[in-house]
Amino acid sequence: MTAAFPRLSALSLLAPKLAVGCGAALTVAMTTGCAMELPDPRLIIKHRVLAIRTEVTGALLPEDPELADRPKAEALPFETVTLDPFIVNADGPVDPESLDLVWIACQLTPGQGLFACLQDAMPLKLEDIPACESPGFADIDFSDFENLPEVDSPCVIGREGTPEYDVPISASVFISGSIELTMIGGVPDGTDTDTCARELLRGEFDLPNDCLFAVQRLNVGPLEQLALLAEMFGAEIPGLEAPDPEDVPEADRHPRISEIRVGSVNDEGEQVGNAQTIVSGDTVSFPLGATLQVEVDSPEEDLQTFLIPVNNGESFEERSEGYAGDWFLTWGLLLAGTSDDPSSYNQWTLEQGSQDEDERPPNDRARMYYVVRDGRQGVNWFWFEVEVTDP
Repeated sequence: MTAAFPRLSALSLLAPKLAVGCGAALTVAMTTGCAMELPDPRLIIKHRVLAIRTEVTGALLPEDPELADRPKAEALPFETVTLDPFIVNADGPVDPESLDLVWIACQLTPGQGLFACLQDAMPLKLEDIPACESPGFADIDFSDFENLPEVDSPCVIGREGTPEYDVPISASVFISGSIELTMIGGVPDGTDTDTCARELLRGEFDLPNDCLFAVQRLNVGPLEQLALLAEMFGAEIPGLEAPDPEDVPEADRHPRISEIRVGSVNDEGEQVGNAQTIVSGDTVSFPLGATLQVEVDSPEEDLQTFLIPVNNGESFEERSEGYAGDWFLTWGLLLAGTSDDPSSYNQWTLEQGSQDEDERPPNDRARMYYVVRDGRQGVNWFWFEVEVTDP
């Protein structure tokens, strides 16, 4: 899951369940209690990171063609993962390649939460962090997993919008099974990336307001598949027993969004006319004051079951993924901020909200963003634009 950094107060962060209000879990110095109106976390007025997608684009083993639209969210060592951030502002999605972004990988140890790995290594200078280098097959003695090569942690993946990351093989991967991925970026006409990185990495508390910071977990596995691969090379991974091939669990995969429909409803909630089926990025037209009903379908069969250790690892319990949707607007009124069903809907009224500056959206264009997560690392999103016409 992607999360906000702990102990940081002035951030433009992505947060799956960002709650702002009295007692919110943000470190914000407020001397006026709850008398002041806090920013609406669902209102997009400047650059914001809403999600990061870790997608395996270089698989170690052949992929089932029927799963091509549901790529893996977790990866095996030696696989290549593309890191794709969903960055938006009031004018629409922002091309990550148009920004100067730095990506840092850090290997989590058991019990560490997100951002704990990089934070434990602070203070740091960006120029002192080595580039990530992953050993290849030829560098590994598969008969001696107890003496795997050391890899640098933290390390810089790259300085680009959507970098590729080769998953390393190391002892910590087998112990914790996850890697922390941190993104740092400046914004046009604002604080530059080097300043954002310098302030964060030296452990400053009061960070520039316009910097982009986000952290995402990359799970490494399934571990059972790792054990099976090791056995193929005549080796054993300490503490892991190779299962029968049919007992290897399915890798965590991203959920799909199968259909998006947009229509309008009257004051009684009855649909007016026919809803339109749209795709991400479409533009539709509705009059000022209209209430839109937006319906999103995600196939329920995409929900996966998985095992988690209980009783100090002595046994396992089966869990099921669940949908968690987050809605965002650039202008107008939103009925609800979240959804928890594969068939979700929300209502968007094209009227000035309490924190909107103007009676109509800038250039008569307003945008909606939606991000759905499956409770593990799977994520998907869409957006569309409304041209607001005269009533």
